[in-house]
Amino acid sequence: MTSLKHKTISGIKWTMAASIAQRVIAFGTTVVLARILSPADFGLFALAFVMIDGFGIFKSLGFDSALVRRKDEDIERACNTAFFLIPAMGMILFVILFFFAPIGAKFLNNSQVTPIIRTLALVFVIGTFGKVPQTILYRSMKFKYKSIAEVSASIVYCAIALTLALNKFGVWSLVIAYIAKTLVQVSIEWYFSGWKPKFEFDKTVAWDMFHFGKYILGGGIVWFLYSNLDNIVVGKLLGVTMLGYYAIAMNVSTFLSQYLLDRVGFIMYPAYSRIQEDPEDVKRVMLKVLKYVSIVLFPFSFGLFIFAPDILRLVFGEKWLPATNILRILAFVGMFRGMGSVIWPIFAARGKAKADFQVNLVQVAIFFILVVPLAIKFKLIGVGIAVLFANLISFVVGIVRTKKIIHIKLQQIFTAIRPAILASLFMLCVAIFFKTMSFTKIANEDFIISCLTALIVYVAMTYWMNKNIQKEIRELFV
Repeated sequence: MTSLKHKTISGIKWTMAASIAQRVIAFGTTVVLARILSPADFGLFALAFVMIDGFGIFKSLGFDSALVRRKDEDIERACNTAFFLIPAMGMILFVILFFFAPIGAKFLNNSQVTPIIRTLALVFVIGTFGKVPQTILYRSMKFKYKSIAEVSASIVYCAIALTLALNKFGVWSLVIAYIAKTLVQVSIEWYFSGWKPKFEFDKTVAWDMFHFGKYILGGGIVWFLYSNLDNIVVGKLLGVTMLGYYAIAMNVSTFLSQYLLDRVGFIMYPAYSRIQEDPEDVKRVMLKVLKYVSIVLFPFSFGLFIFAPDILRLVFGEKWLPATNILRILAFVGMFRGMGSVIWPIFAARGKAKADFQVNLVQVAIFFILVVPLAIKFKLIGVGIAVLFANLISFVVGIVRTKKIIHIKLQQIFTAIRPAILASLFMLCVAIFFKTMSFTKIANEDFIISCLTALIVYVAMTYWMNKNIQKEIRELFV
């Protein structure tokens, strides 16, 4: 258990440090690109990724998740077996996507995405060859090396995207940089894994992994539908410019959940897997991590809600202000996703991948029912409402399933997140008060004063409600 705790905390340190570095690089890159490129460029890239994400769910067949839970005695045979199948699927996906790109572009009502889709299809060939080495690092919880690979790839993406954008390559700045990023990350992960494939294939092992992975794969299909239906609806009904606004708003609102807190879930899956036989241990670890995650997540979401126009104006420029209202709605989507990233890995770790599939299915069903009529009636705001409502309901369903799997009480979950909720609500009231006051008559300066005051109030309230939190965090990480 001590070794597991050490690996988990070490993993959190490295992963969080890498995630912060990646987000600083990525966010800085996006800010500069948003001032060089047009909303339509971002919209085209997001539209092309509808098909890339759609085909991407098949690239590992769920074998990578199955490898994580594999016993040590047959892991080498399982890795070799997976290496026969995963790259072969990547090649097949590339060929299919290359020839079906025009059909997809026609469905998306934009012929300009055809060459973009065909070019981005190369990531399947590159990515699938690195899937097994990547999983080996993940399974052994060697997050230090994965972090190095990810940060290095982000630096490459930044350099190439900015260079090409400044030379007026438009949307191709994003496309070429993304391919280069994938190539660099795969190469470094392969090097650090130290793994060399052998000519070995076991049909029994392949079937066992597929049997486990089928729900992961099914969940991936459902998740693709959920995470891309919004882009499809916005792109088809409202156009690529509106999709550009939506993409930036989603990027900002999921800043923490996608690039920082999702990494916590990324670490918790192998950690939960190691203690999967002891529900009490799983429960204890989950509640502790959820408490710390909520302390970071809640003020971020509430802050986005109140300061959305100020953030867009200061960071991206005046031309992005039409994204204000959709950003306010999506701020709470990021909150539910962030909390889910701590809880949902329990499903797979406890061998309940079907539960994860069911939660995602509920999310997709609700979103599918709501999104088109709401988009037609309320435009971009309607899409945001559908996304938020689907996340809320699926989160409730997921909590109910978690309660049954590890016998946790709802009161225990609420107790874990209560300090963050109360402190965030108080912070919101203070922020609203200061926002109504105009100290300098300069919008950006008033925003900075209000934001810093709200943050100080939040930190003080959090400490007041839990005076041991500083000691707990220091003991946990130091």
